[in-house]
Amino acid sequence: MRVKSPSIRRLPAAMLAAVLASVFAIAGSASVASAQDGARIHLIHGIPDTDVDVTAGGEVVFADFSFGDTQDLSALAGETLEGLEVRLAGTDTVAIDAGDLALPTSGNITALAHLDGEGTPTLTVFANDTSTIAAGEGRLIVRHTAAAPAVDILANGDVAFANVANGAEGSADLAVSTISAEVVPTGATEPVVIGPADLPITDGDALIVYAVGSLDGGSLTVLTETITDLGSTPTIVNTGNSPISTAPSIAASIAVIALLLVASAGLAIRSKAIPAPVRG
Repeated sequence: MRVKSPSIRRLPAAMLAAVLASVFAIAGSASVASAQDGARIHLIHGIPDTDVDVTAGGEVVFADFSFGDTQDLSALAGETLEGLEVRLAGTDTVAIDAGDLALPTSGNITALAHLDGEGTPTLTVFANDTSTIAAGEGRLIVRHTAAAPAVDILANGDVAFANVANGAEGSADLAVSTISAEVVPTGATEPVVIGPADLPITDGDALIVYAVGSLDGGSLTVLTETITDLGSTPTIVNTGNSPISTAPSIAASIAVIALLLVASAGLAIRSKAIPAPVRG
């Protein structure tokens, strides 16, 4: 999906703080809106073991954003956030000085704060495919957003997506079923670095799976996001984390560059998990 160029106007820091505080207060509650109602800014924290505070104009407007959390900042679509900083939670340490940041006005987009292939915190913005899915099929989208080399993603033992690099994705519409998914180094069948995990392919839904964490740090896991009712008009987005590893070790760094931008089309949010074992 193409993202339209945003129409920008400045938002004073004091107003930003008030708006953000209001949005954060209601972000955890589910709401339903049609895809035509406007943009939704959908943010996911995908860096394990690192909490952050977000400030604007020197004021903390969002504290203790944790791994696996999702926030909806749709009310700020088309605004410019002034003096935006991401700080390690509870400190004055500025991990990211974003300056003035313009947010897009439309689109169905997810932004994920994650580790790049070298283990450096980064932000990747994905345009979600909300095209119509044929009856009897669901969509599987797998995104490599972990500090790990390129991987192959196996479905029921066969390579479904090959040589997927950090920041890239594989997508396919599949017959309704439950598939056993595994992640392995490119061109190999072992070691299995994530999985096996049972993933439900549901009629008319898109299941998005994010591989996150660090291979060397032992914190590889997955987060999931679901866009439902793509057999007609998308109405709801479910997000959540699906721990595949509980290993706590990962270099402490910034977590939520994802508070910097994105928009997605009026979809409601709730959490869910798909637990699965991890094998080193």
